[in-house]
Amino acid sequence: MRSPLSLRRVALLGVLALVIGACGSDSDDAAPIVVASFNFPESEILGEIYAQALESDDLPVERQLNLGSRELIYPDLLGGEIDLLPEYLGSALMVWFGQQAPADIASGEAALADAFADDGVRVLSPAPAENNQAFVVSSSFAAEHDVTTLGDLANLGPLTFAGPPECEDRDTCHRGLVDTYGLGDLEFQAIQEAAARLAALDAGDVDMILLFSTDAPLASDAYVVLEETEGMLPPENITPVVRGDVLDAHDDLQALLDGITARITTADLQAMNARASEGASAAEIAADWLAENA
Repeated sequence: MRSPLSLRRVALLGVLALVIGACGSDSDDAAPIVVASFNFPESEILGEIYAQALESDDLPVERQLNLGSRELIYPDLLGGEIDLLPEYLGSALMVWFGQQAPADIASGEAALADAFADDGVRVLSPAPAENNQAFVVSSSFAAEHDVTTLGDLANLGPLTFAGPPECEDRDTCHRGLVDTYGLGDLEFQAIQEAAARLAALDAGDVDMILLFSTDAPLASDAYVVLEETEGMLPPENITPVVRGDVLDAHDDLQALLDGITARITTADLQAMNARASEGASAAEIAADWLAENA
């Protein structure tokens, strides 16, 4: 028969085991921060960057990457089932909320914060990185005609510009080039695929093409992106949007996220997209970027 002291020790050990077990259960059951992305490689890479940064700070994470369009993602974001989404500033305002294009980053950030306010979503500081439309010429064309801006094209006479079919009638694309920059002699050629447009530019079949500013080929010295100087394009800086209750639950979370976002540049996205086109995974690309920049 055990002594009363032994029985007390057994009882005490049992209580300690329950306490330790309960503490472990609380940690294991902590709600993960759900990180989402759109369904294209750049967005998936950005989602991985934020997810891995959170994990490096010992925060639980659930990934819902490569989900789809805003129509699929936003109901869950607004409903609280998604916590963090790397967004694009101008598109978030115009596509989902149907607002006018913001004139600059500050006004866009304020307008997006106001649009999300009633749904408990907060808008964090935008990154230097921007994925916007890019009006691209070859380096040889730029050197021959001494052009660096879209306005420099005005005195060159007839030119040919290739973009996807919808570009022709958009104020931010061919119509905008005609109306905003006075390029009345700019002939439009519809070419749907970016690779085919690039091939046409390389072959000299067109003078200028539409790409996006983070497309991998633009990391090459073979091309020049002409500067848009008249405010025709809205800012499209990478802008994380995060559930407010998640930010409130973790004291240092916003500072962590802001620190990551501030380091992401357009050149970084070009380089990461290039690696993705060569077959590297989003997780690998994100890990390498964080190792160099976090």
